[in-house]
Amino acid sequence: MKKLWSILLLGALSMLFAEVFSGASTLWFIDGWGLLLTYPLYLAHAIFFLNVAFLWKKTSPRQLYFFGMLFGLYEALITKVLWFGYPNATGPTVGYFFGVAWGEFLTLVLFYHPIMSFIIPVFVYELLSGDVLPGHERFLQKNWRTYFLIILLVVMGASFQSNGSKYDVVRSVGSMGGSLLIVLVLHLLSKGKNLQSLVLGKKAFLGVLVYLLILYGTTTLVIFSERLPTQILAYLLIFLWYLIAVGLLWADRHTPVITPLKSKFFSANELGIIAVFLVCITFLCSFSSQIIYGVLLVMFVSLMGAGIVLFFISLGTLGKQRITMRLS
Repeated sequence: MKKLWSILLLGALSMLFAEVFSGASTLWFIDGWGLLLTYPLYLAHAIFFLNVAFLWKKTSPRQLYFFGMLFGLYEALITKVLWFGYPNATGPTVGYFFGVAWGEFLTLVLFYHPIMSFIIPVFVYELLSGDVLPGHERFLQKNWRTYFLIILLVVMGASFQSNGSKYDVVRSVGSMGGSLLIVLVLHLLSKGKNLQSLVLGKKAFLGVLVYLLILYGTTTLVIFSERLPTQILAYLLIFLWYLIAVGLLWADRHTPVITPLKSKFFSANELGIIAVFLVCITFLCSFSSQIIYGVLLVMFVSLMGAGIVLFFISLGTLGKQRITMRLS
């Protein structure tokens, strides 16, 4: 049962940081759509790509970022966001690029899903389990950089969730607090967990793969099917990015080593304090709609820029590593 609770915990963390922090899902844990489609979608993607990372021995943060790009491309076939725009929108936020909503692409594929849906959930799971992958240490230590990033995440999550809940304090605080409570319960139920707890057997891995294939095949035809592109180029560009992400993973031969600690990791108790702080900020944001609207606008533009920066930093460090390998 420990393995099951551990896998459910990773899925809950992915759901928390991806859907709750974006305000896309509110009170998902008492909603049929959230329980039967959205949560399983994030759970299946997170556990599938993490197991592929284990299998290929590609678990450095940069390699997980490339896996996260593959994760984020579900927004094409399943939700059609990369081809049309967000569900409640009448089209792309900033226009098309050969049939692809480029603003949404930069935000979701190059930043949001790699970081929020995949890497941060893995990082938090590592902190909760006390089992850390080599090369992840410097991102989990307590220093001014991590504190600054945590504050940014808290403000972003509280702001987007409040906006998604239409500044209904009960709904926004209930969504954030309820999601955190689920994470806490699963953390307690999975006592003694480690990274090995997330490794699937052959049958379980095949089951997740079959589920994803059925999910993609069904939702492509059922959900917003009228938003499917009519131009072949739009499909080819998405397929090209699948090839780019896989190609980058193939080219990334880096084997991470343990980084000496400069300070301690965040403890589970300290994460609990951060969670309480997050709920309090969500409460305050629910009463500040005019201020939060300006914050959201700045963040939305910043996330597009962050996607570009992260992608090119990843390319740059990968290129430097490949050159070093050839010269050595």
